[in-house]
Amino acid sequence: MIPPHLQTAAAEHDLGDFLRRYRRRPGIVGTFFAFAPLAGALTLGIREGDLTGALAITLFVWPPLFLWWCVSTRRRLEGGLYVFEGGFADVHGRKVLCTISWPEVRSVQYRTRSLWAGLIPVARTARCVIELRDGDRIELDGSYRALQRLAEDLRTA
Repeated sequence: MIPPHLQTAAAEHDLGDFLRRYRRRPGIVGTFFAFAPLAGALTLGIREGDLTGALAITLFVWPPLFLWWCVSTRRRLEGGLYVFEGGFADVHGRKVLCTISWPEVRSVQYRTRSLWAGLIPVARTARCVIELRDGDRIELDGSYRALQRLAEDLRTA
């Protein structure tokens, strides 16, 4: 359940037993840019009648972009935030970004912000800010699933 590279890092920092993993979601901006060339090619082919240009974009431009997006998204989703009895670790693919023990954490704050157009809610962003005793800050964005629960778990630990 825990990747071997994370087990090694957790043992080095004495984080204790594994409790829970918080997964990440695919980013909406990356998803948009992965499929935008395909949508552009379809629009070019259907609306402008340029089937050669649409075919060229579909066959030569889009596949490398789409494959890059697939690889980077898989790497992003393989990671996440792993919570242990003695702290937590932020993992991106096979790379452990940071390991923090509970005594290093000063505070955990969960903030939401809503964007309204008149009386209609248009967008909502959430952020979890972890302040460390040495003055550093770790900001987790809404790409983590159940970010509010994650913030509550970090706050209570």
